[in-house]
Amino acid sequence: MISRWETLETTVVADLKIFTAKSVQRKHPKRDAVGTFYVLDSAAWVNIIPLTPDNQVVMIRQYRHGTDSVTLEVPGGLVERGEDPGEAGMRECREETGYAAPEPAILLGVNDPNPAFMNNECHSYLWRNCTLQHAQAFDEFEDIEVELVPLAHIPQHIADGTIKHSLTLTAFFFYTLKFGGFA
Repeated sequence: MISRWETLETTVVADLKIFTAKSVQRKHPKRDAVGTFYVLDSAAWVNIIPLTPDNQVVMIRQYRHGTDSVTLEVPGGLVERGEDPGEAGMRECREETGYAAPEPAILLGVNDPNPAFMNNECHSYLWRNCTLQHAQAFDEFEDIEVELVPLAHIPQHIADGTIKHSLTLTAFFFYTLKFGGFA
């Protein structure tokens, strides 16, 4: 049976704004071997699939520093301390796209983005009947372009690599589990 390892010591290595890098010394539960591992400590993440009344997905294009590219993805971001993840998803959608809906978002699923070295979760939501209601409200370094994509086109955009952001892919995976497809 696989057991949790004993944590002997945790040291903050660097505060990187959206992550805190930690050095964690842990002891193997069966062999008494001790190793040092690195963990990125982060708040929870959220992403949201905003869907218009005519089945258009409100998506965003933005520059991503990690890949030095412009991506097509659903709105999302960090869940603030004490904030409900669903509320955070709706807030991110309003800020990034200006779209909103009167009803609350529906939780599609929760995943661990990369449990090998990250300790956070990502919550994926669907928000139906979204309409343009506000001006976009960017963070200082955001530059976002809204793109409406027919829901039925999502599988092709995934297949051809137009959509390849892993958290967006996960949100659409949860969507298909809940609703059976993109029709």
